[in-house]
Amino acid sequence: MLFTLKNKVYISITAIFIFAYLSIITAPTQELLISIAIRLTSCILAIYISIKYGEWKIIFLAGMFFLMTLRQILTFLIWNNFIEQTSNTKILSELPGFIVTLLSLVSIIYIGKILSENKNLIEKQQQNINTLQDLLPICSSCKKIRDDEGYWRELETYIEARTNSQFSHGLCENCADELYGDQEWYKKRKKGPSS
Repeated sequence: MLFTLKNKVYISITAIFIFAYLSIITAPTQELLISIAIRLTSCILAIYISIKYGEWKIIFLAGMFFLMTLRQILTFLIWNNFIEQTSNTKILSELPGFIVTLLSLVSIIYIGKILSENKNLIEKQQQNINTLQDLLPICSSCKKIRDDEGYWRELETYIEARTNSQFSHGLCENCADELYGDQEWYKKRKKGPSS
C-alpha cells in the first residue's frame, strides 16, 4: 500500500511547512501563518497518535488544536480583508478560543479526577501490603498468631481484623480422613453413590 497512514501524515506535515514557508515570503502576517502551520501540524499529529495507539482521549486534544487553528485562520482572513471586520466576525473569531478554554477546564478536571482515583487506589494497595508484610509470630502447634499487644489470636481472627478478608471453613481430604476415616458413613460417602 503506497499511501499508508504514516505516509499521509508525513505528506500533510510537509505540505503545511511548504505552505508556511511560502506564506512567510509573501504575506505581511507571516507570524500568524507560522502559528496556523504549527497548530495544524499539532492537530494532525494528535490524530495520527490517536489512531496509531487507539487512544480516543487524544482526539479530544486534536479537537482543541483544530479549534485553535480555526481561530488563527479566522484572524488571518480578517486581518487580510478576506472577511469584512464586523462585530459578528470578531465574535466568531473569538468563539473557538472560548470553546478551547472550556475544553481545557474540563480536561483539567478530568485529569484531576483520574489522579485522585489512582492516588486512592495506590494508598489502599500500600495499606494492604503494609498489613501483610510484617513478620508474624505463629505458634508451631496450634497456629495462633501473636498480635502487637502480645496476645495469641486465632489465625482467622487476626487476618479478619487487619484485612477485608473473611473465612469460610471446610475440611481438606487429609484432615477429613484423620477425623472420620474409621466411620462407616464416611467410608461409604468417600466411595461415592455407586457403592
